[in-house]
This record gives sequence, structure tokens and C-alpha cells, in this order.
Amino acid sequence: MGQPPRMTSGSPRVLLIGPYDPHCGEYTFLAPPLGVWRLAGVLESSGVETKVFDPNCCREPPQRALERELLGGPWNIVGVSTTGMTLRFDLELAHIVRRVRPEALIVAGGMEATFRPDLMFELGPFDLIVLGEGERPLLELVARLRAGQPAGGIAGTASRSKDGNIVSIPQRALNRGELRDAIYSTPYDEMPYSAYWERLESAYRIGALPSKAAREAHLAEIRSVRLITLNYCPMGCTFCSATNFLHEAEGSVASIARLEADECLTMIERIMAAHPRARTIIFQDDIFTFTRDRRILPLCEGIIAAKQNGRIPAHLQFISTNRIDAMSAERLTAMRRAGFRVLGFGIENFSPRVLAEFNKAQIHRHIEPMLSAALASGITPFLDLILSSPHAALEDVAQTLREAYRWLRQGCEIGMYPYVIPFSGAMLAKDPSLLPHTHYARRHVAGTDIAWQQPVKILPMDPDVADAILRMERSFESMLGPLERQVAHLPSRLRSLLWILSSLPIMAERGQYIADESEVRGELYARLPGLRTEAAMPAAATA
Repeated sequence: MGQPPRMTSGSPRVLLIGPYDPHCGEYTFLAPPLGVWRLAGVLESSGVETKVFDPNCCREPPQRALERELLGGPWNIVGVSTTGMTLRFDLELAHIVRRVRPEALIVAGGMEATFRPDLMFELGPFDLIVLGEGERPLLELVARLRAGQPAGGIAGTASRSKDGNIVSIPQRALNRGELRDAIYSTPYDEMPYSAYWERLESAYRIGALPSKAAREAHLAEIRSVRLITLNYCPMGCTFCSATNFLHEAEGSVASIARLEADECLTMIERIMAAHPRARTIIFQDDIFTFTRDRRILPLCEGIIAAKQNGRIPAHLQFISTNRIDAMSAERLTAMRRAGFRVLGFGIENFSPRVLAEFNKAQIHRHIEPMLSAALASGITPFLDLILSSPHAALEDVAQTLREAYRWLRQGCEIGMYPYVIPFSGAMLAKDPSLLPHTHYARRHVAGTDIAWQQPVKILPMDPDVADAILRMERSFESMLGPLERQVAHLPSRLRSLLWILSSLPIMAERGQYIADESEVRGELYARLPGLRTEAAMPAAATA
């Protein structure tokens, strides 16, 4: 690493760049990058001039907007947040920073940077990599630059030595008090939620929705603000990288930390003061309710009381992701009374064998009773599903498709993925026995000659199952294109029906009946008010 950037004033100026998703929410939440804004708030609270550049919320091409921002004044530190799904786009912005501001110290952070610092140095123009949470490393980096000291040797960073080796220095995760202070520092009043709402309302074509009720439902979904109250999910699902993020940075098992009920209420009040038009608060924790949870009932009671005394609006609703084996009739009733209208459940699959492979065998017996109880209480369950696993049999795929269709018709919302995505840091992605079944895609960084092979899917080992999944994917994509040209917005519930429709002839060839095709088409068209004619959508492909 070279000398620290030349200081033009008494304190460094920091620019933080969020993950860049040019596909408008396909790879990221279409919302301000919450982790980046939290970092900005912590730095600002310490007197550091900090600005967030959000490439997903620009009125001109993000590349041009970033160049304009960089030329607008000296930036001593530029942080680039990275994810596996957006990496090629994040790297494009990083290279623009190096070209426009060659003197700046460029730092990579986020999931992909933490798990693959070697790849970051290979593909990007980075001087330093932040491992795990960025609050402490960035504050220390600012202090070093203020003092004119070298930026090497900071806990929670990786750097490249003169001989080309990568030197990583672990850091412990934020403790409960530090996490609370960081969350409290998040500058919600500066976050451009209204700009995102306008973009989403335009995408949904709110004025064209068929009834006031439909418009209100979509507005409640769109006018949402996100809040994180937990540092990480400890569940250890084999397909997930988030559970290992802080472990990787710490070099050991990180301690759980989260806000208490009264602290959650404090943040809810702050959010509503900053964004009074918000209809919904989404708790973005990977897991909001634990099996042994002493927070959820007091929080629900506190929300109800706050609504009654006018501290928060009576119409405010909530969405959270939860362990289904942490649900009970008492908790569901309390959450419904408090205004929780959607509960996400990472069920992943309906096959006990696949759940065991995902390290989730313990949830299977809770799925049927808790989904039924949630629907009966007036709560909409949102199910995340992965159709196949590396060891999945055809019967496992069929069982999940049938159950998904059954629960969708009963009122559940469903997000569906055909196979395991090999996220860096996930147990399945690190399994050498799965390398023959891992498919890669060539990725290119725009504006450079940099390219690499990125793992994008882990297919089932059984060749017949793998072939069926790939054929479903091709059929899904062939039907999706015409629909996207005619319908304003295709949420997960419609895409899931499309996945089911695409599977019917392919699974039938293999002796697996899923559902009646005309019935599935009827369900799909009933949810497509903007579609002109049934003839506009091709039949499910079988090739």
C-alpha cells in the first residue's frame, strides 16, 4: 500500500458508494442501502464529512453521476460496497473512482469483500478491504489519515504486502451497545426514501390499478422503510453466506447482538418523524423472532400502546422475516394486533430430505400448523423457496412444487428460485464435491478489459433432475419476456406461478403430476389485470 492520500483540509472527506444494481431491484432491495447509510451516520457523528452515492437512485446514468460527484470536490476515502450478485457493476464504479480520483484511497467492503479479499485485489483498484462491519475500521482509517500515518495494520482490514501476499487482521463484532449506537446513528432524515417510492409507484402504475383497495395495498407495500435490529442470523443454513459474515471477519464465532423492544420503538418513532408518509416498516433482519424470544411480545405491546397514545400512526404496518418454528398462536395473535401484515418464512423447501441438507430439518413439522395459523389470524406468510438442492431427487422437486401451489392458492406469497446460488462464504459453495455440479458465467467489468468466471448455480447431482431444472429455467425465461413487456410489475407471487406453470409438462414427462395446467393459467391470469389477451403468453415450453 502506498502513502496516505494528500490531505486538503483538517479532516478526510469520505464518499460511500452503495451496491449497484442496474436491473432495478433484481439483485438488491429497491431501497436506500441501509448498511452504507449506517456507516455514514457513524462517521458523521464523529465529525467526519461523509456523503452517500446511491447508484440505484440517479436521474442520469450512474457512471456520469458518479464522475460528477467525484469532480465536485476532493475525496480522501472512497468506500465501495460489494455483493456477489452486483460485483461486476460495483467494480465498474470502483474503476471510475480510480480513473477520476487517482489520489483517493479506495476501500472495498460488504459480503464479497469480506469473503473474497483476494478476488477484490485481483479485479479491483482497491487499496484496502474492510472485513465485516465497517464502523471501527473506517473510524480508525480516518484517524490515521488525520495524523498522516500509514493505513496498514488496522483491525478488520485486509491489505496487500509489498511481496503481493494478503495480510488480514480480524476484528470482533460490535457488541450490543455498539450495535445500538450505530443503528441510532443511521440518518433516516437524509435517506431518499421518497425518491424510491416515486420510482416504485411509477413501475406499479398506481393510477391504473383497478380499485382503491388495490391501490392502497400497493401503496402500503411501496411506502416502506427498512430497519435492521440484529447483527446476524445464527441459524447456519448451508446455502447462506450471511450467517458466516461476522464469523469470517472475527476469525471465530461472533456473539449475537440486537436491539431491545424499547430501542426498536425508539427507532420506529424516529423513522416516522423522518418519513411521515411511510405506511410500512420492514424489519430487514435475516431472522426477527427467535424460538426463545423475550422481545416479541413486549415489542407488540409497546407498538399497540404507542399507536393508542399517538406516538406512532395507528395505520402503521410491519413486515418481518422469522423462524417458522419460533411461531405460536400467542405470538401470531400479538403480531397481528400490533400491525404485522406479512411474515416472511425461510422455509426453503417442503421435502424433509432437502431441509436436512440445508440444515433446517427441525422446521418441517412446524410448516403446516404455523402457515395455517398465520393465514387464520389474517397474516400473509411470504415463503422463500429453493426448488432443488445438490442431492435433491425428482420427488423432492415435485413435492415442493405441489406444496408451493397449494399454499399459494390458500393465500401465501412465494418467492421461488430453481437452484442453490453459490454465494461466497456459504457452506455449499465451499464444498469441493460440488465443483463438478457448479456452473459459471463469464463476467466483464464495463470500461475495462477485466473479466473472470463467476460461479452462478449449483445444480443437482442427479443428471435427470439437473436437466429438468435447466429446462424449467429456459421455459420460465421464455414466458417471462412477453409478460414483462405487457405488465407493469411482476412481483414474486406472479413469478412463482410462472415457475409452476413452466414445470408442468417437464415434470409430467417424468411421471410427476403437479397441477392442472388450465387451472394454473387461470390463477396467473386472475393476478394479471394489465394483460391484454391470453394469447399473448406462450404455452409452457417443453424443449
